[in-house]
Amino acid sequence: MTIIEPKVAILIVNFRRAFDTIECLDSLLHVAEPSFDIFLADNGSGINEVAQLSSYAASHIKRIYMIPFPENYGFSGAHNRLLEKIFQNYSYEFILLLNNDTVVKPDFLNKMLIKIDKKNNIEMVAARMMKYHQPTLVDNLGITFYKCGLASNRKSLDDPLLGPCGGCALYTTNLLSQIYQSTGEYFDDYFFCYAEDTDLAWRATLLGYHSAYADDAVIFHKGSISSGGPNSDFVLYYGIRNSLFVLVKNIPIYFLLKNSIWIVMVHCAILLRYIMKRKFTIIWYLYRDFFLGIPTMKRKRSHTMENIRITPNQVSSRVSNNFYDRTYLRNALKELFLKK
Repeated sequence: MTIIEPKVAILIVNFRRAFDTIECLDSLLHVAEPSFDIFLADNGSGINEVAQLSSYAASHIKRIYMIPFPENYGFSGAHNRLLEKIFQNYSYEFILLLNNDTVVKPDFLNKMLIKIDKKNNIEMVAARMMKYHQPTLVDNLGITFYKCGLASNRKSLDDPLLGPCGGCALYTTNLLSQIYQSTGEYFDDYFFCYAEDTDLAWRATLLGYHSAYADDAVIFHKGSISSGGPNSDFVLYYGIRNSLFVLVKNIPIYFLLKNSIWIVMVHCAILLRYIMKRKFTIIWYLYRDFFLGIPTMKRKRSHTMENIRITPNQVSSRVSNNFYDRTYLRNALKELFLKK
């Protein structure tokens, strides 16, 4: 009898949300095919959570590899350590990143794998992520990058697709290997979390890779549970700081010059919005730390720019002509001007 080795490694990182992680794992174990292994990391959550997850992994010892980290390395650091371990010790054809606060449909993985087309350099795939508590509402359909220099959850099939959201992202090991060889990293440890998937998507895009979207690969996502919710200072700090790092690190000069007025406008709006919300301290820290990080990002940029394999027109085709996500802008304006 021929033994079929797993060709997919699924990476899941837990941080103080063992209950959600186990719900995610339960849903994964109902996926009959294709064959896959699960690499479960705990990001320094503490003894009790590690014990709970280790016990669960031990009951599925042939499917789940448990790796407890001594501290919280963030999304980037944890996944980098998992990827290093996998590339050194195992042989997989595909890597799937999956947030621990998701629940999957049993056929989602096959639906994503179908979209891979190596002959045409389609080696990263986004899924249809829906809201866990409102399952008829879209959470994201991948990442859209706007001319203001910010990325956002893609909400419409009409919006251009830059790459998959890190909450459910399928990559070929070939793509990840090429990114590492050309830029010296998988994800950027400096980012810690937020916008690291945008950073990786841009580096893959500049190397000539394309992203596909699997509309029938359905995932349900709770969202921002480990980071205090989407409106927390934590999300604001890393989200905006890292979005600026993406510009310095990856975006060609001609795009920055062409869209400089939009980039300046969006950051003026960010300053106004959060100063009016009296978030002076976090705004000061995120822009200060961005400027302090510029030398590091410029050094990384040199590796990226040496390996560009697409034309300016191809870069522009990956960017939305819209200023930014309309729903977000509408809500932000209501918050500023209609607040009682």
